[in-house]
Amino acid sequence: MNMSIKLLMSALVFVGLMSSCVSSKKYKTLQSDYDTMKSMNKAKMDAMKGELKDCNENVAGLKTEVGDMKRAVMSANAKAADSDKMAEKNAMEIKHIKAEIKKAFAGSDNSELSFSEKGGNLYVSLANQVLYKPGHADLNHAGRDIIAKLAEAFKTNENMQIVIEGHTDSDRIRRTRYLYKDNWDLSAARATNVVRELVKNGVSANQLTAAGRGDAGPAYEGEDGKNMARRIEFVLKPDAGRIYKLAK
Repeated sequence: MNMSIKLLMSALVFVGLMSSCVSSKKYKTLQSDYDTMKSMNKAKMDAMKGELKDCNENVAGLKTEVGDMKRAVMSANAKAADSDKMAEKNAMEIKHIKAEIKKAFAGSDNSELSFSEKGGNLYVSLANQVLYKPGHADLNHAGRDIIAKLAEAFKTNENMQIVIEGHTDSDRIRRTRYLYKDNWDLSAARATNVVRELVKNGVSANQLTAAGRGDAGPAYEGEDGKNMARRIEFVLKPDAGRIYKLAK
């Protein structure tokens, strides 16, 4: 084989080897790039899976909160409905008690009685002058008759709670100072005597509470205002247990 042919063959072998080396290097580079991208994509997928898991957990938590809120709203609506029923039955009870009191005074003068409603209670007021002499706490004859009539109404509502409040005007006690220290003392004595009279007429003592308010009530002007301030007030609290049963 001549020299030129040998040289040509050597050149071809060199070129082939060089091509092979270049292709192998490029392949390795591409493989490395691929592996890097694959690793990055896997990391991103893992991160997205973690985020998706967190989202699913958040959604589950929100669904639980929504369920709790729905149950809370339903409970609140049920309580509001019960409260409305209770208020309605309470109003009916007050109407019934007022009718019982008016019935007890049927055929007699009940012009001294006045009625009002506050806070779900019935207030029945009686002017002091129909019950007591000025500055005294002993019930007069007319006062005892009135208390006896009220007792008839109270006895038909044996679970009703009754607070008897004594009120006076702001004038200082003079004539009976030796008996009562001040208006608080006088008002408490008057309320206590009414309680005793009610018990005497058959009302259960468990229903009754005496309270002296003195002149701590609303301020009234003029002599008519003082007459309004001097009063006994019956605060009637309807039987809550009975109303609850009625509301069911």
